[in-house]
Amino acid sequence: MDHRTVPLEVLREFARSQAELTSIRLVAEDAGVGRSTLHKFITAGTMPHPRVRRLLALWYLRRLGGVDETELVRPYASALEVLVGEVPELTRARVTTDVLDTVDRGYSDAGEETPRWTGALRRRLARTAASGLLGWR
Repeated sequence: MDHRTVPLEVLREFARSQAELTSIRLVAEDAGVGRSTLHKFITAGTMPHPRVRRLLALWYLRRLGGVDETELVRPYASALEVLVGEVPELTRARVTTDVLDTVDRGYSDAGEETPRWTGALRRRLARTAASGLLGWR
């Protein structure tokens, strides 16, 4: 995956969740950015300098391999909840699957490997479909 394709809000949410698990100082050190820069990025929603954005995206991709599935899917699950939250419960799981199919097809059509998070969301959806809740948080 190209670091430029990672959405800014995904980086922000990932950095925030990692800082909650450890500390802003440790996350900043791991990502290779300054503590105050990361703090402003997380709390104030600032637009990072292109070099900082690149460092954060590369850090995110590096860490993605070692992240547990819940942390991996959190930002994408939140986005899906917004997208399908008002869809009638009866068809919500099918519509969610359709959205994931479309994302996967977009990657496949471009000759890219489908992202790990779509498979993780599909597994989570399969486990929670019976309850009628997406239950990803």
